[in-house]
Amino acid sequence: MPVSPLPKPVLLDRETPSILKLAGFLSLSGLFSTSAILIDANMVGPIGDETLAGLGLCAGLYGVFMALLFGLGSGAQILLTRAFGVGDMRLFYRRLLRMLALGLGMSFILVLLFRFNINFLVDRLATTSGIGFAAKRYLELMVYAPPLSFAAYLLTISFDVKRQAPRELKGFAIELPLNIILNALLIYGWFGAPELGIKGAAIATLISQSARLVYLVGLLAGDMRAAYALPVPKSSGLAPSARTNPDHQGQAEEPLLPRHVLVPVTLNVAALIVGAQAYQLLFAQQPYLTFAALALMTPWLSVANVLGRSVAMSATLTCADLKPGSETLRQAIGSVLKALRYLAPRLALLFVGVTLVADALSWHISDWVRINFLLLIPYGGVLVLVRTVSVTIGAILRATDRPKWVFWVQVGLQWGFGVPLLMIVTHVFELSLYIAYGILILEELLRLAIMWLRLRRLMRPQVSAP
Repeated sequence: MPVSPLPKPVLLDRETPSILKLAGFLSLSGLFSTSAILIDANMVGPIGDETLAGLGLCAGLYGVFMALLFGLGSGAQILLTRAFGVGDMRLFYRRLLRMLALGLGMSFILVLLFRFNINFLVDRLATTSGIGFAAKRYLELMVYAPPLSFAAYLLTISFDVKRQAPRELKGFAIELPLNIILNALLIYGWFGAPELGIKGAAIATLISQSARLVYLVGLLAGDMRAAYALPVPKSSGLAPSARTNPDHQGQAEEPLLPRHVLVPVTLNVAALIVGAQAYQLLFAQQPYLTFAALALMTPWLSVANVLGRSVAMSATLTCADLKPGSETLRQAIGSVLKALRYLAPRLALLFVGVTLVADALSWHISDWVRINFLLLIPYGGVLVLVRTVSVTIGAILRATDRPKWVFWVQVGLQWGFGVPLLMIVTHVFELSLYIAYGILILEELLRLAIMWLRLRRLMRPQVSAP
């Protein structure tokens, strides 16, 4: 008697409406995850332009040190999706715990490296003493955040893979109010609390993120107890769905943490994040009033990028457990592209609308910063549109056994074209921020064109030899 596949709610529904729904939950999760820097930027803004610019410098440096950990999380997403796709929850949790141990070990090393290089890095990159002073006060505490940030990020991914994003979203009901309240108390010294300025923002972020992590660990412990109470799958090591559905990638022949997937994906994402922060640090060499406007926009761009990456994450979850070259994979990619055509332009328009409103309401910011912020909005809208499409197509190709190719294309364009050209523009010719931003958009357009051509080849039906 044949074994029936797992129920549809357990496996992945690969139709466009379900992908849009999944992307919506992932968008909320990503949006709340980036709320800390957005809250800090808006609550620190009234202190002064140099303090705001110092926070922007901190965001760039912190992103560099977190890059490898976020790359590790992206590799974990593919591996966890494959384990979940075949219904092997013991393999799922073994991989999750192994990745958590690996990432925490790396994060503690990064804390040591970061801790003893803060002053050197800030002194080299800050254009005024006020920016440097603000950045050091914020980073002297946020240096200890990487283990917390990685653990929360990886556990969030694990719930997203299991289609349980609503559960982990409840943790933000703890983090966000706590962060806002503590910011108000510790930045401005309300109700008799110490007035710590930007250092108070760092304390608030650390405490609120820790509270949410405790909630996520509690959820994980309960789920693991339930999973290990179930009987061990029989025979080949494959779950029933994998034995009856040939389109699923088998786990029997794949190691617990396969390096051919984990290494290129981790390095790919890490290199892209470091490159993005390199752009930010090069932009920091602009006059500080111009960079303050960019620092004000950076949180909104981060939010838009997170919303765009939610489409890419849903693409990974849709495609990562399917067999390369299968008709099911081609159909799944088609559903993702339909969702992308619907979401990408709307996301760009939403970004433009929200940032225009933010500019109008930024009464506490100087007029010069507001004007520069307004001029940057069209550039940001185009960047959001192009990057959303590019990142999603790259995620599809990474998840379908082409991670090394994606790595070389993306890293080659960023570090062989974008970053060197931007260094020439900013340091040699000292051209304006708007020309530098145009280079960033051009690099994204080139990446999109190359990725699209490769995806079209992937979508072609394979003709078998006679």
